[in-house]
Parts: sequence; structure tokens; C-alpha cells
Amino acid sequence: MKLMKMPKQIEARLPDSLPEVPWTRAFAAGSLIVSAWLLFTGRRKAALAVAAGGAAVALLENPDVARELWKGIPGYLHSAKDMLVRAEEFVEDVAEKGNKLRQTLTGV
Repeated sequence: MKLMKMPKQIEARLPDSLPEVPWTRAFAAGSLIVSAWLLFTGRRKAALAVAAGGAAVALLENPDVARELWKGIPGYLHSAKDMLVRAEEFVEDVAEKGNKLRQTLTGV
């Protein structure tokens, strides 16, 4: 007889103990996990497609973030270009010093 009351007791407590989870966040998180799994299994194109779909659904929840990101893209590209220029200068400097060291050691 007690077993018959158990499902009703669980059902009565369940809505109070579970938080409300937006479906967009759950979908985005699930797509991120699936995308990582696809990437690890070597399916890069499928992983990219699933990640893009999850990102699109995540942007549905907060479109202001998408607008801010879109407006910030030129600044991000400029920063990336500056970083690449610095890295190129560093590599050239290391190569030049390596040549000088090689000339000094070989006596050429």
C-alpha cells in the first residue's frame, strides 16, 4: 500500500526541487558536447555544423550579444593582425640572431 503512494509523493515534490532551465541553453550546451565528440572522432565538418547550430540557437536567447559581437569584429581583426605582425617580427629577429650566432661559431 505504501508503494502506491510513493509516485504521488515524488510528483508532489518534483516541481519544487527542479530549477527552470531554458531550452535554448540546454540545446546549446548539448550541441557543444556533441560537437566536441564529433571533433574527437575525426568528423570536423559535422562538428563545425553542430557547433554553428548550437551557437545560432544560443544567440536566439540574447540577440544583443550577437549585435555587440558583430560590432566588435573589426576591432578583434585589428588586434589579431597586430599580434601576427609582432609574432612575425619576433621570428625574423630570432632567425637573424641565429644566423649571426652560426656565423660567429663557424668563423665564416
